[in-house]
Amino acid sequence: VADVEPFERRKLALLNGSHSLLAYAATILGHQTVDEAIADPRCQSWVEQWWDEACAQLPLPEAELAAYRQALLSRYRNPNIRHALAQIASDGSLKLPVRIVPTLRADLAAGRVPEGACRAVAAWVLHLRGLGAPVKDVNAAEVLSLVGGSLADAVAAVLGYLGLADEPGVAEAVGRLASELAA
Repeated sequence: VADVEPFERRKLALLNGSHSLLAYAATILGHQTVDEAIADPRCQSWVEQWWDEACAQLPLPEAELAAYRQALLSRYRNPNIRHALAQIASDGSLKLPVRIVPTLRADLAAGRVPEGACRAVAAWVLHLRGLGAPVKDVNAAEVLSLVGGSLADAVAAVLGYLGLADEPGVAEAVGRLASELAA
């Protein structure tokens, strides 16, 4: 292709973004691998919701995006690919800003608060607070210092870290989704 950038964005958002979502949210539910997580209808619905949001921001034909999503689902369901969620969960401080935040910002610019993107952030907040996979992050000292105190305080601090502190509706959505996931 003449321009690889749309395909790089597709991979970061659809493959890597959904992996991050599963790494944080699905481990809170007790899943260990991608294939276990995607077999859970709740996790698959979260991935599909995230993909809907991310696809709306990708400059590729709808049919091509649909085919890529189906290919990813086939890959995720393959029990012979033992992709450990705890491994994927490492270094969220580096991954979320490039995998999740661009879609979140684009949806906000379009006047929407994206539930799928907010769920990924909410799950990361809970991950940093000790739920799900163990925290292994190059910036662990910094990001772990953000999540003490109340859940609302942790959400506000993490959104500040991600440059989203002043975005209307995001703290409320992330807080609500974190409370639901932690219940």
